[in-house]
Amino acid sequence: MDGRGGRRASRADLPGGTLGDVGELTLIERLRELIGPPGPGTIMGLGDDAAILEPKAGLTVLTCDAFVEGVHFRRDYDALDGIGWKCMVANLSDVAAMGGFPSQAVVSVCVGSGVSEGDVLELYRGMLRAARKYGAEIVGGDVVSSDDGLIVSIALLGVVDADRVVTRRGAVPGDALVVTGELGGSEAGLAALMAKLPVEGEVGAAVRRHLAPVPRIAEAQALIDVGTPHAMIDLSDGLSTDATHLAEESRVGISVREDLLPISAHAAAVSDALGLDPVELALRSGEEFEILVALPASEVERSIEHLAAITGTRLTMIGQVVEKGRGSVVVGSDGSGRPLRRTGYEHALGRER
Repeated sequence: MDGRGGRRASRADLPGGTLGDVGELTLIERLRELIGPPGPGTIMGLGDDAAILEPKAGLTVLTCDAFVEGVHFRRDYDALDGIGWKCMVANLSDVAAMGGFPSQAVVSVCVGSGVSEGDVLELYRGMLRAARKYGAEIVGGDVVSSDDGLIVSIALLGVVDADRVVTRRGAVPGDALVVTGELGGSEAGLAALMAKLPVEGEVGAAVRRHLAPVPRIAEAQALIDVGTPHAMIDLSDGLSTDATHLAEESRVGISVREDLLPISAHAAAVSDALGLDPVELALRSGEEFEILVALPASEVERSIEHLAAITGTRLTMIGQVVEKGRGSVVVGSDGSGRPLRRTGYEHALGRER
């Protein structure tokens, strides 16, 4: 059993042959068998020209993400079912950060000549496991050939009550800035893989954190239940980059205290092994999928207690929202400040800034 509740498929378990050998109709039929019958709210799923969905009460949340081999994932670092899991989690996390629940997804996969039918099924197994675990289903999509590598594109629908929508735009000066979970682990795991460190102990934990993230759907709901979050954003590109996004959309500044950052023990261990700065690691670590929240300072204590009681997840105050004119800064342990630079991942460039 793997860490996501299912057995990791071996190559021996999977059908062989390229997509050209198998044919589109055969592959669609096998995907239909894998996905199973439509769930509640889906009138027509995989197999027709388009899916037909029954509208649900509330507002619709729609997000999409594309993942390119060599830019967003590497097949020598993880099996395809793990890659599928992570691709779906990125979309689930976006819905969580809006205060919503995920419902249906469509998936498009572009495959190169070296990708077999079994590879596609393995990728789908990972996406299906993530979707089903968090209440969503795959209702359609497309599989096409590409010149090279593997590209995955997912569009995910969700639903949210109108009075529970939280965007990036509502932070106000005086708000506390809090974050779920711990920081730095995903970037530490990637660094450990690239440096070929032995995958054991804290290093192994960092690698697992990078390869098998979880969306904070329950945590976002718990925070909305107990208080009035003014703004939320998921940390897909790194704290420094995503905090800047939140500040820009809310037209405010942000002050982050480095001595309050909840740096994970495995991130610290990898930093020690590779001579990295754990604070900088925590600031730039992308694909954490934690939730950064601006909420009234008066709600911090009860939000911390409620989140721990309901989800078991840590919530940490790491700074505050300030007036726009004061800018966004990182405050060191000596009280000195430096600009909060975007050091996280830049998707348009396919690299860190």
